[in-house]
Amino acid sequence: MDPRKLFLIIKREYMTRIRSRVFIISTILAPVIILAIIFVPILMTSYDSGQTYQIAIVDHTGQVAQRLVKMNGARYLAMDNTSVDSLKKMVVKGSITGYIVITQDILDGKSNPELVSSGSGGISLMSDVQSNLQTAIRDALLSQIDVNSGIRQIINRHINLQTSKLTEGGQEKQDTTILFIVGYIMAFAIYTAMFTYGGIIMRGVLEEKTSRIIEIMASSAKPIELLIGKVIGVGLVGATQFVIWALLISSAATFGAPFIMQLVGSGSQAHAASAAASSFSVPSIPPSLWIYFILFFILGYLMYGALFAAVGSAADSETDIQQLMFPIILPIIIPIMLLGAVASNPDSTTAIVTSMIPLFSPILMIARLAITEVPLWQSLSSIVLMLLTFWLFMWLSSRIYRVGILMYGKKPSFKELARWIRYR
Repeated sequence: MDPRKLFLIIKREYMTRIRSRVFIISTILAPVIILAIIFVPILMTSYDSGQTYQIAIVDHTGQVAQRLVKMNGARYLAMDNTSVDSLKKMVVKGSITGYIVITQDILDGKSNPELVSSGSGGISLMSDVQSNLQTAIRDALLSQIDVNSGIRQIINRHINLQTSKLTEGGQEKQDTTILFIVGYIMAFAIYTAMFTYGGIIMRGVLEEKTSRIIEIMASSAKPIELLIGKVIGVGLVGATQFVIWALLISSAATFGAPFIMQLVGSGSQAHAASAAASSFSVPSIPPSLWIYFILFFILGYLMYGALFAAVGSAADSETDIQQLMFPIILPIIIPIMLLGAVASNPDSTTAIVTSMIPLFSPILMIARLAITEVPLWQSLSSIVLMLLTFWLFMWLSSRIYRVGILMYGKKPSFKELARWIRYR
């Protein structure tokens, strides 16, 4: 290969795409959408927090209603002298959201309480009412058998399990749940990049082929130079986009959070959100994990990018692409389907074997590395296998690419693609 020609092809691919409207619009819109997903629910919860759902409690036992009112006086109303028919009329008129009748059978465990409501409040309201009822009925039963306050505190005590990770460097306090989420995010980022930028390569090759530009380019450079230059050029575009997204999202989150908290106001939910935000700490992600993420990100993209380019060169239309893409899409989707099982038990035989398969490694191995201590030989072996697979795919794709870019008017079969590979 001629390094000068390769550099010119990479430069052309990079500069052409980075100046396009699609790149500019997608680079701006993606962070806006992500931030909207994060902050819009917070704002909606803030504005909805002023709405009160009132539940009337008819307590024939005299032991539950007052406990509920003490828990949340704005939500629960003790209405022992009100008939059920009157309560139904109040629900229909909207005076109250719903009502519950507490009988001795409920305390004795012979029946369950029933919330009759207009349907307002949704699952969140039903969950809160169920939790409050459980606590109130439990306290009422404990009072009946004269349990002292010390035993009640023991029964009501909630245990929060803290986790720490033991490595060769010592014991480090770390939230395993957060690492589980980090592993998922990294795996899905690689999955998205392989699909998104691989598709850009494929459609870019198809456009150049249908417009006959590729014929001019093929007269000045070797097919392997065109293929590698396109894969690297689009990869650099993707890297640039990811860096811009990271900077925009982190800046918006840092400077926008105080503004959001001011908009939320001073309600109880705002205080709860503020307390949660103050107690939250950014997980300590080791530098080695970032290095692995970058390696798997690059190798995963290069492996599949070469295959997507081969499909684009072999196809003559979008219909052809859909038919030829199945063998590529399948090994990308399978690790996503296995991700939950691997993340749940990252040291199982299934997790180890599947994460060592080169086509699955970019997604599954990074998830294991984030969650558990993966032996060095496994991570290095997966990297070596991915490198070998990349060179194999690049060789196969270049054989298809050199024939496919000059083929028109014929839909190739997989048998014919195999024949193209054998051409000399």
